[in-house]
Amino acid sequence: MDTGEKILIVTGSDYTDAVYKAFNDVKELGHKVYLLSDGSFEPRPGVFEKHFSYDLRKTKEVLDYMTNQPEKFDAVTIKTSEWLTPLVALLAKQYGCIGNEPIVAFNCRSKYHMRKELEKGNVPIPKFKLCKNYEELVEGIREIKTPCVAKPVGGNASYGTFMIRDEKDLENLKENYENSIKFLKEKAIDGDVFAFKKEEMDLIGVDDHVDMITDYLVEEYMDGHEISIDSLIQNGKVTMMGVEDQIRMTYPYFMQLAARLPYIYEEGEKDVIQKLLEDTMKAMNIKNSATHTEIMFTSQGPKIVELGCRIGGDDLHETILEVTGYNLMYESMMIALGIHREYDVQTKCHTMTTVIMPEKTGTIKSINIPEELKNNKNIFNIDTIVSVGDKIGTPPERFDYIGYISGKGTTPEEAEKNMNKGIKLLKITIE
Repeated sequence: MDTGEKILIVTGSDYTDAVYKAFNDVKELGHKVYLLSDGSFEPRPGVFEKHFSYDLRKTKEVLDYMTNQPEKFDAVTIKTSEWLTPLVALLAKQYGCIGNEPIVAFNCRSKYHMRKELEKGNVPIPKFKLCKNYEELVEGIREIKTPCVAKPVGGNASYGTFMIRDEKDLENLKENYENSIKFLKEKAIDGDVFAFKKEEMDLIGVDDHVDMITDYLVEEYMDGHEISIDSLIQNGKVTMMGVEDQIRMTYPYFMQLAARLPYIYEEGEKDVIQKLLEDTMKAMNIKNSATHTEIMFTSQGPKIVELGCRIGGDDLHETILEVTGYNLMYESMMIALGIHREYDVQTKCHTMTTVIMPEKTGTIKSINIPEELKNNKNIFNIDTIVSVGDKIGTPPERFDYIGYISGKGTTPEEAEKNMNKGIKLLKITIE
């Protein structure tokens, strides 16, 4: 095995202990790790050879900035920053590294382009229609028919997604649509970045341009139960690393409330999921990447909800590490380096994660995580993504969540019991 390769990590946020361990483990193999971030945090000292900082929303400028650096890289990869996957693909292409083609990464980012690729590959998906304004949204709903779902082309975490169940929901459609667009525009500035400029889409190779913030899809409503699968793809071979059983909001909204991992398969279900994943990755042309895929078990059979060419967000990296022992950040770097990997995925424990949702709109006054909770061996994930002073709220005006907490145990029931004990100790005040 060659050593001393230079690996560039791209991110919009700082990392956990487990991810930093992956970086240090790779360094112990003789490789060098570099960081490209948006400058919103200071990484831990002594980990990265160099920290490049730039406004990562400016894709073309970032590529020019990195071109002018003396360092050239042998691998480029990412953890969970969905909005940065096209940039990662462009950088990998610029340096001649293993990775997704830029158009492949964009097709995963744009729900419209994703649907078109899956449709061409005969992968089961809901009926869909692209809508570029409110009038087209109304037309799309009439065409797809209620019940149906409206979702932003460039959204993630179910931001701005809502269901139209019947004529009564149509009465509130304009208000829901406008509230969602307002929230998405705010997120595009302050948080996750949904937008790409025309010249950036041209650079990626996008023929059919979309507005990632204001363009919406209307989709056929999919009844049934939803799971997510984190997989690793190497040279086209798909390995399922973690399958999560998802619990979501009561309709008309779809934000995740809780999750169990591992998912308990029904007879024959695992083979069906594996085949659907393989067909999906082939249709999307994903060959060497971590992927996060959501599947709905509908009355017509399983259908793809969406997918991303990166590790799943929120608790998933740490949860899969607890359940399987595999560090997906480490594995992503190995795949980016072209090092052959073999996996034997076994269940070491069961987990239950609850997403901490605001009960009302207001401002975060205090967040208290007591030492008793931090030291609880049955709680392995406590993460808050908000700060004191942040404004938060509930649908339809806002689509915020506070953070999440995970418990583990030898059975699903024990994991849930431990998680419930932990969440009672967490104190968050909103006023």
